[in-house]
Amino acid sequence: MENKFEKINLEIDKHKNMLIELGCNSMECKSYPFNTLGDYKYADIIAIHEGKWIFCKHKEKTTWETPGGHIEKGETPFETAKRELYEETGAIDFDIEPLCDYWVCRELNGVDIVEHGQVYFANVRTLTDIPSQFEMEKICLLDSPPHNLTYPDYMCEIFPLAIQKKESISNINVERFSIPGVGGLIIKDIDNIEHILLQARCKPDAPDEDGLLEIPAGKIRAFENIFDTLKREIKEETGLDVVEIFGEDRISVYEGNNYKVINFMPFSCSQNIEGTYPIMVFVFICRVTGELLPFSNESKDYRWTPISEIKEILINRPEVIYPMHIDTLKKYLLTDKV
Repeated sequence: MENKFEKINLEIDKHKNMLIELGCNSMECKSYPFNTLGDYKYADIIAIHEGKWIFCKHKEKTTWETPGGHIEKGETPFETAKRELYEETGAIDFDIEPLCDYWVCRELNGVDIVEHGQVYFANVRTLTDIPSQFEMEKICLLDSPPHNLTYPDYMCEIFPLAIQKKESISNINVERFSIPGVGGLIIKDIDNIEHILLQARCKPDAPDEDGLLEIPAGKIRAFENIFDTLKREIKEETGLDVVEIFGEDRISVYEGNNYKVINFMPFSCSQNIEGTYPIMVFVFICRVTGELLPFSNESKDYRWTPISEIKEILINRPEVIYPMHIDTLKKYLLTDKV
């Protein structure tokens, strides 16, 4: 056991000395046990993926940093950490737990500014593209911190704790959970013939699925109303505005014990029990307005497809449709039209 901890301490010292050499003097940073400081302004994440450290590059910077950001009004630090991890790295399947608090003091116009933050450690299993609407340009996966860090003094204080955490979980099999998502079965009458919007799947992280026909869908952010997710995802993927979601007017809402819960009934729900990554998708029938985009970063080749053509594909060529959506389309073909 002593040899194991000697190895950890040597790795910590190696990284700490390297960071000190970079000049950790732009601000003062101190770490504290988790949840001891209060009045938190920031939530940060030290994350790994397949054993490597995840660093992000801001679109307007030439340096690298770990994910994190300001805690927004109404958010807890934990909620901020999960949101920022997705927005700045594209992480969608991960385990996240507390690491430490930190105190930071920096000089601004001759005045010392003191602020507090919380740091979380995340083990990321699945990375997707970074959402383009946010501030990060790209990520990198490294065995050790890069030389051009945005906040070297912060890393000098926090990174040794992250190394200890990484070592403590390296031999543990981490439980995985299914990822919730929502999809839209978008219907439209064209020349008195009913059509459904299909698109070609375009997922760089799942090249075997590239080109499969699918309905617009996406993952639900933490504490995001599922109907807001559907409207957002359809807008981002297709450029269309949702004007009606069947079933949205029949939800019930409960508030109590610091919870706000909505109860809803989707048209269809599918879960994969084998596949690239674990996901379940709640699908709603909806109507839209507006003009289709020529393409997006996740989809292409949008097509208003007649019901008769979809039926032919399901019977003769089901392999060209994304498996998560096949039974939903079959169910709709056998359902009395809304």
